[in-house]
Amino acid sequence: MNGPLVTIVLPTYNGSRYLRQSLDSCLIQTYTNFELLIVNDCSTDNAAEIAAEYVAKDARVRLINNTVNKRLPASLNTGFDEAKGTYFTWTSDDNYYAPDALERMVKILAEKPEIDLVYCDYIQIDDDNKEVGIMKFNDINQSIITWEGCGACFLYKKEVHLRNKGYNVSAFMIEDYDFFLRAYMHSKFYYLPEHNVYYYRVHAASLTGTMSTAVQDLQKIVVEKQLPALVQHISKRDEMLYYRKFAVFYAVFKENQPKMKFYLQQLYKMSPKQAFIALAYITFRKVKGAIVIPFSFAFSLLKIAFSGNKA
Repeated sequence: MNGPLVTIVLPTYNGSRYLRQSLDSCLIQTYTNFELLIVNDCSTDNAAEIAAEYVAKDARVRLINNTVNKRLPASLNTGFDEAKGTYFTWTSDDNYYAPDALERMVKILAEKPEIDLVYCDYIQIDDDNKEVGIMKFNDINQSIITWEGCGACFLYKKEVHLRNKGYNVSAFMIEDYDFFLRAYMHSKFYYLPEHNVYYYRVHAASLTGTMSTAVQDLQKIVVEKQLPALVQHISKRDEMLYYRKFAVFYAVFKENQPKMKFYLQQLYKMSPKQAFIALAYITFRKVKGAIVIPFSFAFSLLKIAFSGNKA
């Protein structure tokens, strides 16, 4: 099929168990103008041998063997440094595409030149390829608060990668979320709410499965780091909701009163009503289980939150 060249990067580290299925799903794509770059990150299983088999049988496949273990974000950068495509994407060694996944996403970018990145929902599967659920990521253009990231099935223009200067090597475990959050501030996203495009394996060995709480905390850190720039690109409603979320997070889960105070003050400047709603919720969570919420406790929180704030 004619059209722009798509680069698929597939990093693998000891991923031999499902690697063939992932590679096969790439090679049977109805959109055939692609290159597949396998980045072997010093696997100690037979992943490199499997990859070499596919290189030998299809000229679109190339293999890059890291000389040291770089981990995922650096391996992605290694792959995309060698990319020749107009459009970029990457997939995992334990997931797989529907046969027309690339075709559907290329169509969006080709027909809507103003769009820089398209992302989809996906079907969740277990170790035995049984469908166990559907993951919906929601439209970032409607609200970034309800957006769940770009998931694992996406396609973006090469320029997005260049503007982002690649993946952040210090953002291990959330390298994709960090990448897309930064990209949103300079690129136009399109949400394709179709789930039968990609199959995402949920199993005990996956990083996001074994470290889900840590991943969620890291996502908050990434958002907080980008928040001063991010608020220039989102609605005032979403800005207020971010301040409220961070106030609750630091008060209830991190016991960090200075941070709680800062975000409550930011929220109060925009909406005193929302600030008091947030404060009431924090107070409730702090004394959850008590019959009566002590007035002195609530008053002290008010004093902490708004002392010196004349907005």
